[in-house]
Amino acid sequence: MSRTLRVTFGLLAVVVVVLAMAPKPVAQISPDVPEVTSWSGPGTLVVDLLDDDSRADDADLLAIEQTLGADLDWASEYSRDEGLIVGQVADLSAAIAALRGDPRVENVEPEVLMSASGDAGSAEAGLAAGFPNDPLYDKQWHLRAMGAPDGWKSTPRGRGVVVAVIDTGVTKVDDLDGTKILEGASFVPGARTSADDNGHGTHCAGTIAQTTNNGKGVAGVAPEATILPVKVLSGAGFGSSAWIASGIDWAADNGADVISMSLGGGYSAVIHTAVKRAREKGVIVVAAAGNSGREGVSYPGALKEAIGVSATGPDGSLAPYSSWGKGVDVSAPGGDKTKPGGGVWQDTIDGKGGHAVAEFQGTSMATPHVAGAAAVLLSTGMDADAVERTLLDSSDGTGTWDPKFGWGKLNLHTALGTVIDKFGFLRFGLAAVMALMLTNAATIRPQFRAVAASTAGFVGGGLFFLDWLPLPQNAVFELLSRPFLLWPAVMLDSRWVNFPLWVSALLPAMVAFTFGAFKPLRPLALGFVVGVGAHLVHGAATGTLNPWWFPGTMEVAWLVGNGVLCLILGLALVGAEKLETEAK
Repeated sequence: MSRTLRVTFGLLAVVVVVLAMAPKPVAQISPDVPEVTSWSGPGTLVVDLLDDDSRADDADLLAIEQTLGADLDWASEYSRDEGLIVGQVADLSAAIAALRGDPRVENVEPEVLMSASGDAGSAEAGLAAGFPNDPLYDKQWHLRAMGAPDGWKSTPRGRGVVVAVIDTGVTKVDDLDGTKILEGASFVPGARTSADDNGHGTHCAGTIAQTTNNGKGVAGVAPEATILPVKVLSGAGFGSSAWIASGIDWAADNGADVISMSLGGGYSAVIHTAVKRAREKGVIVVAAAGNSGREGVSYPGALKEAIGVSATGPDGSLAPYSSWGKGVDVSAPGGDKTKPGGGVWQDTIDGKGGHAVAEFQGTSMATPHVAGAAAVLLSTGMDADAVERTLLDSSDGTGTWDPKFGWGKLNLHTALGTVIDKFGFLRFGLAAVMALMLTNAATIRPQFRAVAASTAGFVGGGLFFLDWLPLPQNAVFELLSRPFLLWPAVMLDSRWVNFPLWVSALLPAMVAFTFGAFKPLRPLALGFVVGVGAHLVHGAATGTLNPWWFPGTMEVAWLVGNGVLCLILGLALVGAEKLETEAK
């Protein structure tokens, strides 16, 4: 067998081994879906029409009204897309029975009321020095406890990631002045905009993306993330399951990458269906465990499709109000105001037409810490499944599930370390080894091999160790620390990392046929194409690359196919070098 053939088989074996190393997802331990019970008497009914390729219209609404003999309406102006109908009926039990076998109906249930689970405190002032320069950052023990400073260090800090805050709304208070906040939508009857009339939603949005290092107020976990306000709770902090399900559907259809829900209540099949749909679209769903102070996690946090979050206080113990049990996946700082300064501090409306940095506590406050951490990880180029897996794997725990803390306490420092050290080191090493294997197919000068291998390592893994050196924060060091395929996350936003033509052999082919034609540049061209190929294969195995438009299995086929094409380009460059060397 020729040396070239042996190397080819060797490279294919490396590809197979890397794909076989794909990490398994961490189990999310959730309670069984409650049994449907019977209801009687009058009440509000929620009907979820079966989704299909056609848009629900008034004819569907009229048909349901005629079946029930009741006046119904769309849950909101946006609800035709998802077919959500609500209305008062004289007998809930009879109405549910009448629609159970209807082929148009996916779910039918009484309205479930949910509430924001947090409480407001008072605003105080203080002064702190250093980075960030937000003067009240010294009060934010909770950001330091979950490793937020590591999220600010050199990652894109959530840039390009849209986090939907499904809550009481969001108002752009003074310390959200530099945060990108989209227009949003309201699903609360009578509330025409997504502005906050409670304070709860704005406080949660601040934890996720408070404008940071702006010399005022406080800081947030992912300050470059974009907030999408979705108002589903009234000014009193309560909301209907129909409003919430509509908000989830709308957020998933309007660009949300993460959904943060600091609310909870009883089980709702309509909300469960909406959460499933969002998760199927690649949206990470994070929800509060509840504030009962006892075993029993509220919904939707208890759903297996959501990351359920319990709350810890300043000392790291479970907060006394936090719910716990099946459904908790991770814990995060939620505050404990029985301890001085022990709440979670963010800027929010003050109820008097102004704003103030206020101290809240609750699993409501723990939830946006996790949502913000997810945004930071997504902005590094990882996909939703990889982010969810990393958040749970990297949490501070014992390696086994615990009913109070889930898989452990949120630790963004460890999560980023996993991504940077593990993925960076593996990609660097994989690319360098592949380049050395390719150049071993011919008698090539050692300098060529060294340049090709080091270039491949840099392109495939980046100088990942720069993240942990005391270097100034600037775009140059940020680019150098990232593999080449993740550069769009720094220069544009994280979405462009997964543009199909970017995560393909197109650019390597252009480099191979242009720079590869010049002998002095050939080792650099070889290193580039092999580095990109190694990253594509690694991305397929780990789920850290997620090209647009392709369903799950096709994503892997696209990445692996293009990765192999890159290696074939590398073989062609080695062949060209060998021919020139032998000709001399």
